[in-house]
Amino acid sequence: MLKKVAATLLLALAVYWGYVSLKPSNTISTSENSSSFSTEKALEHLKIISEKPHYVGTPEHEKVKEYIAGELQKLGFEVSYQEAYSVTEDWGSFTKPENIIAKYPGTEKGKALLLLSHYDSNPFSSYGASDDGSGVVTILEGLRAFLSENKPKNDLLVVISDAEELGLNGADIFVNKNPLAKNVGLVLNFEARGSGGPSYMLVETNGGNKTLIKEFIKANPQFPVGNSLAYSIYKMLPNDTDLTRFREDANIDGFNFAFIDDHFDYHTALDTYARLDVSSLKHQASYLMPLLTYFSQADLSNLKSEEDLVYFNTPVFKMVSYPFSWAIPVLILAVVLFILLVYYGIQKQTFKFANI
Repeated sequence: MLKKVAATLLLALAVYWGYVSLKPSNTISTSENSSSFSTEKALEHLKIISEKPHYVGTPEHEKVKEYIAGELQKLGFEVSYQEAYSVTEDWGSFTKPENIIAKYPGTEKGKALLLLSHYDSNPFSSYGASDDGSGVVTILEGLRAFLSENKPKNDLLVVISDAEELGLNGADIFVNKNPLAKNVGLVLNFEARGSGGPSYMLVETNGGNKTLIKEFIKANPQFPVGNSLAYSIYKMLPNDTDLTRFREDANIDGFNFAFIDDHFDYHTALDTYARLDVSSLKHQASYLMPLLTYFSQADLSNLKSEEDLVYFNTPVFKMVSYPFSWAIPVLILAVVLFILLVYYGIQKQTFKFANI
């Protein structure tokens, strides 16, 4: 009896530890170190951005656009606007989005690293705190912290796109009509389909994921959450983000980061500042900071690959990967080990078939 209780408690503890280790705590960081991401500063931005619904065509939409552009200028970026007509047949939308485009020159010539999020909220009642104010403020505060002590080797581009909610229209005009898109080597896109939970990493590529996953692991984010099965399912679902336009229209690779818990808040009046899980915002930042540090210095011209890796996260080893060609041998090995374990248990009379 005591052994069963101990085993049950151990299993429960392992499950709990596995869950809590997926993302940072929900405490608000107020680090005095200027090069550290400050959750408090990010939330100050978010409170302003999500004060009112700011969908396309409203006065609040214009105010949010000007606020974000002003904050990027304070960080030393050259800021401009891109406005053009966009038609997306699959969404049935025709609109004239106005993107915020910001550029920070690198110390060397090469492919640019692009940070992506959108500033329009979903019509008509959403305050856009999680979707996608959280992505915008993660980028703003992350750049402030990074640039306080670092000089990027690669050009940094920031695209805070417009009309994402209407049909990825802002991403459409940037990818297909802005010459800056031709020099993009990698995109980091921050999104949300809920107001809490861990942020999942999804690779976006037309080829194999091998190089992207290897480079992601080298960047060493503290709380990686993602697996190759989830992305295989994601590709079969009708879920598009701005990054879809980059991949489909320009063959530009990237990473999506999105949290999806409390999905009932998504695209509703419940998408508010008060409803956002602070730990989800911190999880987004825990991706951005190491990836920004790594990819701002890396060669972004050789990320393509024809091979795929199977990858998944673990509590201790973070992200683990192995070649896709190993999948069947690993499955066979697992089945054999399971059979041997069952046989050993029966031989030792540890358990019986009736208990299996």
